[in-house]
Amino acid sequence: MNNKFLKKNVFFVSLKKKCRLDIILKKNFCKYSRSKLKHFVLNEKVFVDGKICKKPSKRINFSIIIFIENFFKKKNFLPENIFLNFVYIDRDISIIDKEKGIVMHPGNGNATGTILNAILYHFKESKNIPRAGIVHRLDKDTTGLFIIARNFLSYSKLLTLIKKRKIIREYEAIVEGNILCDGVISKPIKRHSFFRTKMCVNKFGKKSITYYKVIKRFSNCTHVRIRLKTGRTHQIRVHFLYINHPIVGDKKYFDNRNIHFIEERCINYIKKFSRQALHSVMLKLNHPVNNKSLEFYSNVPKDMKKLIKFLQNNSKK
Repeated sequence: MNNKFLKKNVFFVSLKKKCRLDIILKKNFCKYSRSKLKHFVLNEKVFVDGKICKKPSKRINFSIIIFIENFFKKKNFLPENIFLNFVYIDRDISIIDKEKGIVMHPGNGNATGTILNAILYHFKESKNIPRAGIVHRLDKDTTGLFIIARNFLSYSKLLTLIKKRKIIREYEAIVEGNILCDGVISKPIKRHSFFRTKMCVNKFGKKSITYYKVIKRFSNCTHVRIRLKTGRTHQIRVHFLYINHPIVGDKKYFDNRNIHFIEERCINYIKKFSRQALHSVMLKLNHPVNNKSLEFYSNVPKDMKKLIKFLQNNSKK
């Protein structure tokens, strides 16, 4: 059995031959008796590949997500009346267009004032869903679209879609220097050995693939459209740093020692840009419950539009 745990109660199973669900659960959650695990299954607490499974005898073998509701430890995060820009809402999912400067999930130094706190206010039932339904994240100062689940079924199915790379995510960014042509960055990423809040390209990291297309070249920067095939932490920021085209305004990864590539008349303006110039512009997926094709777009925010206009006006003719 080759199991890779995503969380304590969400994992992927790859077996050479089919095995009963209750046996798989017992091997992974040995503190519970088989009868107790059977009780969880019969009471609709287990999801197999995004669907409620009520048969302990069900035989499964390959790349199946198993999700057990009861194993999630509930934390007392407080609901907060924080504005969220909802692009789409139904009974199963919601699409939100995120502003800059807001953290997705409580953590060290961010116990309140997060997207999760806001979701708990707007959707009371989300207190019973892991991470209030957040299935993928945007960095604090990255703007644009992301998706949340509103129930256990959609949460489990969205995790499956992400695992199978069935959710298409596209971004727009302004990067340092001139990128000459469209391309792909395929370099593994892992956490930095010394700076633990950073990620880096490392041959021992996880497979990471980023596609990019040039929208507009300026005399000192490039406006690019990006499509993620994988979704590693800080993937876009790390990959573009690796090819020596860091994202403008990225205080964590933009190395001012390389800013000599940018014309002097633009340096001060770019240094003052308050965040990484990165925006989640498009989400495309099949609805996790009814399988309807969905596609959402978000306009580039004002600060990035202003930056683009500045670069256009200050490019060599």
